Amino acid sequence: MIWAFVAAAAVVTFVIAAVSIGGVTARLASRSRRTVYDLEQAVEFVADHLPDHVTAVVTFEDVRAVLDWHVQFLEARGVASHRTADDPGSALIVVDDSEPLAAVLGRVEAAGEGQPGHGLTDDQVVAILDAEEGYYDAIGAVGPEVDAPRDPFGRDPEAGTRAR
Repeated sequence: MIWAFVAAAAVVTFVIAAVSIGGVTARLASRSRRTVYDLEQAVEFVADHLPDHVTAVVTFEDVRAVLDWHVQFLEARGVASHRTADDPGSALIVVDDSEPLAAVLGRVEAAGEGQPGHGLTDDQVVAILDAEEGYYDAIGAVGPEVDAPRDPFGRDPEAGTRAR
């Protein structure tokens, strides 16, 4: 009699554990993979991938400042977070290609004399951000290209005609 009770308790415990683990696994499987951006690793990667004419002038501190300003911009737009547990949600966030560049260039212009990033040219900032894209690819932070959304009436916004 006692063995039947122990066996039933073991079966019930197993079922509860299996359902709990299955639920967590399903929830995690539906989330996008987390990509961790390590600023120091990014600085090293970017510095190694800059053109020679830029590395001759730009310091590691300048690169770090530009990358940090870029990450701050992405965080403000809701694309990045300092916390890995944040759920980015399913909403599509569109950031025009020129927005981050304009934000970083504004920070470069606001940097005071002697501060990292001060005096960088537009071309140097573009080279740093271009090299950072290679870092994003290396860590798997860039997904596939997303098609432009269609007009709700079936028109192709680029061609100005109805989609078939």
